[in-house]
Amino acid sequence: MLKLAEALIETKTAATRSWYLAVRDRYPTALVPDWRPGTAEDGAPRLTVQVIGERAEEALHHFASAYPLALAQGGDLRPVVEFRPGRVVCVWRTNGVWVEMWHHDTPAVPAPSPALMPRRRTFPSGRLPFPRRLPAKEA
Repeated sequence: MLKLAEALIETKTAATRSWYLAVRDRYPTALVPDWRPGTAEDGAPRLTVQVIGERAEEALHHFASAYPLALAQGGDLRPVVEFRPGRVVCVWRTNGVWVEMWHHDTPAVPAPSPALMPRRRTFPSGRLPFPRRLPAKEA
């Protein structure tokens, strides 16, 4: 049990340090303040934190794509971005611990509204206009 606690503390410290080194110049207000321990679906320990602050989405994508993390053990995995219902998650595995940094998924554009059928244009007589047929060209 002591090894697990040490792994969680070490992983949290390393992930927090990596985060702030990666974003300090471009996204200084993007923070990871509230880490929560848990258990992943495969039974391995997991640390989860919500990225908060201004431009959190951009900071998370920058961290996942541009910042190198040291992965020293077998079974360690590089960060990947996953889209889950209502969340965008950057997840990786190090020291046998799954790490998840996430932010709420906020759509960049509003959802499209259903298309409306154009109104049919009628003339005063109530009849639809029919074009005159042009005479067929003689061959």
